[in-house]
Parts: sequence; structure tokens; C-alpha cells
Amino acid sequence: MKQTCLVLLLMIAVNLDARSEGLKLEDRFAIADVMSSYALALDTKDYPLLKSLFAVDVEVMMIFDSNSPDGGEIKLTGIEAWIEFVEKALDGTKASQHLLGNPAISFNGEKAIVRTNLQATEYYKDANKPKTTLWGFYETHMVRDKDWKITKHTITSIGSE
Repeated sequence: MKQTCLVLLLMIAVNLDARSEGLKLEDRFAIADVMSSYALALDTKDYPLLKSLFAVDVEVMMIFDSNSPDGGEIKLTGIEAWIEFVEKALDGTKASQHLLGNPAISFNGEKAIVRTNLQATEYYKDANKPKTTLWGFYETHMVRDKDWKITKHTITSIGSE
């Protein structure tokens, strides 16, 4: 019985290591923390924090569903363009809440790719437009230098109201 349990535990450990492809547990926590910090930075309009999470040459793509007031696709390159876009987009809001689902992290030895489900609600200063809620997901590419940095970030909307 003990041998069977040990073999089973060894198989689980080997499978977890193979699935993570060398990504350490502390890296997984750090990557999830980047995503949580991203949501926090948006909700608190903490632009220095937001900027610290991205590589200087980040590529950002936003793909909105057909019902979204933003409509279509937006592509930005570079941290300054991204921060400027976010500041302008959040300028009309009095509050927002970005709820993120569990990050599904894959790693190819060089970069981590994180898929994170999203529900974002924005409450506007304009009383005629009280709020908008968007559902979707992020696909976020990160590399590790000293810290994990976002190099590519795609926001895909699957619905909004």
C-alpha cells in the first residue's frame, strides 16, 4: 500500500513538473500577482503601478464584441501609448472593478502565457450613463528579467451591457 501511494505521488509530481515545463511554484504566484496588480492598478487609477507591470515595448490588442460601445479592435504599441489610452479611458469613470478568474499559465521555457477570465464594471461620472459591464478574457504574455513583465496583452470581449 505504501509503495502504491509513493508511486502515485511520484507520478503526480512528475506530471505537475511536465505540465509547468520548468516553471517554479513561486513564479506561478508571481505571475498571478502581476495579474492581480494589473486589476488593482486599473481600479485605483495607480498609473505608476500599471506602468511597472509592462515592458517598455509592450503590444496591446483590444478586441471588442459587436455590442460594445467601444466596438472593433484597437492596437497599441509601447508603454507610453498604453498608459495614455488607459488614462483617457478611465478619466470619465468614478470607479471600476475588474474581477479576474483563475489564471491558466503555460510556459515554454522563455515566456509565460496567461489566460485570465475577466468581468469588468465601470461606473461613470455621467449620470446618464451609470455603468458598463464587460465580460471576456485576457491573454497575457510575460517574460522574466528581474521581475515578470507583460510583453503582449490581448483583451477579448465576449459580451457587454
